[in-house]
Amino acid sequence: MESETHGAHAHASHGTGFRWLDISLALSAFLISLVSLFLGLHHGRTMDKLVASNSYPNLDAVDGNMYDMQDGRGLRPMYYVGLENTGIGPARIRTVELFFDDRAVPDFRTLLATCCTQEAPERLPKLAYFHPDDIRGSMLPAGRQRHLFTWPEAPDDPRWARFGPLRPRIWARACYCSVFDECFLLDSRKTEPGRVDACQVPQVPYLGH
Repeated sequence: MESETHGAHAHASHGTGFRWLDISLALSAFLISLVSLFLGLHHGRTMDKLVASNSYPNLDAVDGNMYDMQDGRGLRPMYYVGLENTGIGPARIRTVELFFDDRAVPDFRTLLATCCTQEAPERLPKLAYFHPDDIRGSMLPAGRQRHLFTWPEAPDDPRWARFGPLRPRIWARACYCSVFDECFLLDSRKTEPGRVDACQVPQVPYLGH
């Protein structure tokens, strides 16, 4: 009689039988895994940057002496200073400042008192201008603008004639963030906003009223 073989059978080896070849194949598989991991991480970062770039806001300062009120009467003389989002994503406005030379002003009345007022208050006509509420914390969509003030033509106000030549000495600064909390600081005297870690609270914020 033939005897039966007892005990566990040894597992068949999956190697090639050549030690150097087995080591080479293992190293190759390891390197391929590392390259695949690197490519996956790089692709993820690239996609994150692509999404962020498609939501990038860019604030520019705007100003002028004519404005279309869209009331059917066309352009009308008026001085204005504002912020325009020329980017492709919304901008969350954190801080706003308005300056005449190096002096920050909290509102338009203070701006006129600083730059253009020579008369006693009782000798001046009533000041009529448009201003927004405090825009800090507001979201400015792409392609939209917000005026910090709008002053319609006031020929009877002596400050109107003085204001025009002094406009180049008026400048704005604003800090804003994207929907991904990437923050930027606009200085209207410079060509483009600069990246900042966070928006700092200014000593004299522009409140608009």
